[in-house]
Amino acid sequence: MPMDLPLGPRPSRYAAFAARLKDAHKALGDASIPTQRRAELTKRVLAITALARHDVTVAAHRLEAFFSELSVLLPGAANAPIDTPSGKNTATQG
Repeated sequence: MPMDLPLGPRPSRYAAFAARLKDAHKALGDASIPTQRRAELTKRVLAITALARHDVTVAAHRLEAFFSELSVLLPGAANAPIDTPSGKNTATQG
């Protein structure tokens, strides 16, 4: 029984989460975030990263909530494009 679906690589939820996490780290490098606030946000991103080891779905929801909060500090951060090039990063392979 032949399958009609292509067998090419498909993006995984882990790859999507990894790309979004990379965007979070990039956004934290913005100089307009006060130092004390940046430290708090960095700890939050690290906690989200640790959570992803146990439940990537919950971690992804918390990361999106993080971006919502970050958009108050940096307008446009929540809608920032994912800058991980497809097929060139090991996080996108699988």
